[in-house]
Amino acid sequence: MLSIPVVLTLLKIKTQPINEGEKPISLNFKRNFPLKADLLKLYSNIKTTVLEVNPIPNRVIDTKNEWKFLGNEFSNVLSESIGLINSSKEEIEAIKKVLIERNNWCEANGIKFYLAVPPNKHTIYGNKIPIKKSAKKTKMQQLDSLCQTIGVKYINLGEKFPSTSTRQLYYKTDTHWNDYAGFYAYKAAMENIKKDFKDTNFIDFELSDMEEEILDLNIGDLNVMLMQRKSEDFVNLKFKNTQTYVRLENQLEAPKDYYKNPATYEARSKSETNDLKLLVLHDSYFAYFSNYFAANFGKTVSIWNFKFDKELILKEKPDILFHEILERDTELLLQ
Repeated sequence: MLSIPVVLTLLKIKTQPINEGEKPISLNFKRNFPLKADLLKLYSNIKTTVLEVNPIPNRVIDTKNEWKFLGNEFSNVLSESIGLINSSKEEIEAIKKVLIERNNWCEANGIKFYLAVPPNKHTIYGNKIPIKKSAKKTKMQQLDSLCQTIGVKYINLGEKFPSTSTRQLYYKTDTHWNDYAGFYAYKAAMENIKKDFKDTNFIDFELSDMEEEILDLNIGDLNVMLMQRKSEDFVNLKFKNTQTYVRLENQLEAPKDYYKNPATYEARSKSETNDLKLLVLHDSYFAYFSNYFAANFGKTVSIWNFKFDKELILKEKPDILFHEILERDTELLLQ
């Protein structure tokens, strides 16, 4: 089995275009040697079905009860979520310096700054993993405490998750939350924003305003990592009535080093709800509650990028800057 890819590589069968300055043999064995996907799938199937063990435990935690989680290969996400690893004093001081500078800069430019953090799937459904949580604070808890101390507006986007809800909030086989979690994240965000804009009109959506659609789809980025193809219920919440916002044409070009599809870099909308302009710097989690924001602000500009780009912010001139960054990625605040 191991010799076949070597032979195919030497014969230059199924090879990919070679980057300038890269050796053909290096390219094939590093990234895309022949039969790579087939051999990995075979390996995964043998491990899971015959030996009944996790094929890549450091990447994916398979709990055997249909729930899967990211492993420590990704930002030490498991260890951080249960408090085994947290921020050092030096890291806290560095984040403190960054947040104070950004908050002061926004205030000087008439912008209300919010730091919003979606919790890791491990944080909400950690009881599915048979590992005891540490008594130490997690990085997310440390960040919360820090923001309270220095006066930075911090929003735990999971703070409105109902403790007794029977609704599933994260997908079992994916790293992301679903539309239910997105709705509660919107509730948490708006509850905090309303405190600073008490005389502003906002729309208070309820779940009863939404139409629920459940689709049986082959989803799950964690399934993909395990080379598995399994379906799971996909939750889609849609407004029952006509949406109170309209999409606008994009005005920005994605940076040259942008690593995602340039078409996803920017989204714009407007509504008649109020005159506030909202600028959102976000990751993929924002997509699950972006429509509520679009309906709640006169203008909404969302940028799928973590970078705190002062030039971009000044160009857009928002009233509110909403910086959304996932719990496992909070170290990116130092960049």
